Amino acid sequence: MPEPLSSQLSTMDDFLRHMQQNLRTKTPPQSEMSSIYKFTKGECHTVDPHTLLCRMLSLEAVLPISEDTRSQVASNTQIGKGQCGTIYTLHNPNQVTKTPNSTKKIPELQSDHISHEAVCGAFENAPEALSSKANVPKVHSFMSPPSDDDGLSYWIRGSDEQIDLASNYNYGLLSERIFPLRDPIPAALVRVMCPSSPAASIEICLTKPTNNNCLVRLYLGRRGIDRTKTNPEDTSLRNFPLHIDEMENLCLPIPTYISTIAESLALMHWKAHLDANDIEFVLGASRTHNQGHGVSIWVLDFNQCRVFSHNQAGLKQLVDGFWWNDPYCPRPGTEHPQDRVWWTMFLSKYSDASALLTDSKMPRHFIQAVEEEGFRRRVRPSLFG
Repeated sequence: MPEPLSSQLSTMDDFLRHMQQNLRTKTPPQSEMSSIYKFTKGECHTVDPHTLLCRMLSLEAVLPISEDTRSQVASNTQIGKGQCGTIYTLHNPNQVTKTPNSTKKIPELQSDHISHEAVCGAFENAPEALSSKANVPKVHSFMSPPSDDDGLSYWIRGSDEQIDLASNYNYGLLSERIFPLRDPIPAALVRVMCPSSPAASIEICLTKPTNNNCLVRLYLGRRGIDRTKTNPEDTSLRNFPLHIDEMENLCLPIPTYISTIAESLALMHWKAHLDANDIEFVLGASRTHNQGHGVSIWVLDFNQCRVFSHNQAGLKQLVDGFWWNDPYCPRPGTEHPQDRVWWTMFLSKYSDASALLTDSKMPRHFIQAVEEEGFRRRVRPSLFG
């Protein structure tokens, strides 16, 4: 078995020299992304979709300020659904509630609330040097029926007029809403990813109510997905997967994405003390738009996160959380040379961030164990990918 890359590069200086040597020849040009670019209303209708995505998904461009129609979305509109809960809008357009999909999911949603609060606290109290971390939706409260009937009308009640404690709609996690990517970004995504599709099919995709809430998942650890036979009419924009080779082709700022995800993962591990299992990193609308409507990276979904112990069992928990999750992080052990560059950059950023948060050797052991598992999966592929 070859020696792990993290062992070969024994010092951070080695990390950086190795990274810079590769990036000089392999990283897509990023110079045009050095300052905020402001699209005009006219450009939004005429710009090439590749150019629009290149600039907007760079996190360094904004769309013109217009009437915020997002606030006009009706309350109780479903805008997302996972294995644990379903997301609904509220009367307050800046908030959402996550309702358990069944009464069996109530404990999991309560765990989601606890982990979400821990992540918020960790990110709010992060060292100033970790300025690239992702945005975390603010968590407001967990709604559950009172032990004594408070007489309020919004509780679901049974035929005896008593609060129905078995109704999953009486429970909910209230948090900040991650607003979707604004027009014309969703249209540009479909046109770029499905270039040979008829205009009518693209229009059907864009007008589906379920596609009104476009978020983009950043899959830095997967490439080579064939979209040539993709039918836009069957495409969901709710959690649109963008793969690393597609990011490369669009000349997106992958080093920025890597820094954000690496710092965020380190904060979850060594500040929030969570294994980060099944979390998501997505591109969504920025919180503020003083200059225009921008794009930011968000981290969400903490219902599967668990506290870990600083021992071998805890280390296995961290490694399992890394590999069982969707490929948001670059992954070691692949044969593609550019993936090795991205992995080297990730482990460098993760190691730097971890060193600011803990004196433990566990971060290094985590990286080594992830690399060993990556090599094992290359030799003997796993069902989890």
